[in-house]
Amino acid sequence: MVYVIRSTSFRLLNDKINELIKDIPDRKYFSLDIDELDDVIIDASYVGLFNDDRAIVVREVNYFGGKAKYEDQVNKLINFINNIDSSITLILVCNNLNKTKDTTKNLLKCNLEFIDLNIKDEDFDKIIQEYLDKNNIKVEPKALVKLKDNTVNNIDLILNEIDKLSIISDVITWRLVNDYSSSYIIPKDSLEEIDYNDISFKFIDALANKKFKDAFAYFDKIVERGDDIYSLIGLINSQYSNMYLVKEAASEGLKDEEIAEALGYKKTGRVYVMKKNGNLYTLDDLKEIIVNLSEIDVKIKLGMDPINGLKEFILSI
Repeated sequence: MVYVIRSTSFRLLNDKINELIKDIPDRKYFSLDIDELDDVIIDASYVGLFNDDRAIVVREVNYFGGKAKYEDQVNKLINFINNIDSSITLILVCNNLNKTKDTTKNLLKCNLEFIDLNIKDEDFDKIIQEYLDKNNIKVEPKALVKLKDNTVNNIDLILNEIDKLSIISDVITWRLVNDYSSSYIIPKDSLEEIDYNDISFKFIDALANKKFKDAFAYFDKIVERGDDIYSLIGLINSQYSNMYLVKEAASEGLKDEEIAEALGYKKTGRVYVMKKNGNLYTLDDLKEIIVNLSEIDVKIKLGMDPINGLKEFILSI
């Protein structure tokens, strides 16, 4: 069976994936921010001696925004889906899936199930209530308002807070939230407040600018909310790879407009940022960082603790 899942929630996404493959112990995980589609196809071509069921989960399958450059990849993926062995459960996780584009329409014509976990505002309270009912937890109305404020209306964060507080009491009061709940609004040096959803990008920016104290502080917050480490590795890889490409192009004398066009940037402002950050590194430095990240990624996939792995990577920069 093949599933295509779109989700704005790590929590709901991971719960759904675990539900779909709960009876399949043989699992393999990929991210197309790091791996190539060909790697997935080659792995899927392996069939065990006893034809046992296998699960393949592929994250960051971001081919379906309609860009022409993705058409070959989409066609390859569709051919792969149409010929996949029946022993394999394939789960494709998409952040962006535009149903009006021909590439997406062709995908959805395949023999698959599309699961949309994008949360609409009107569904937010319903999801919370279903979770409370399922786990026999009660939350006072005032306590729920405060929880929403503390978690900036992030479904993953609020469910994590409910889990934590329910260990203390199965009736979550305003006082309990006030005394024990975490707040996911953190101050900047200017004492302004930033949305917790922005922390991943603040972490990437601090890392690129070698502000390691800030980077570790943001990373601790990312770990606290339980972000997907593979997605974070993808963001880091994208940042340093783009810095390398921009720095290399600039060293060859290309203008900002030419670099932006070559790399598919809509504006030259991104080129400026990459050049500015890249001034802190040589090309060899950036190449070494990308290789180090790749090696850490392999170690994590072979069983290394992902949090310790990323900390080791940060310290190596």
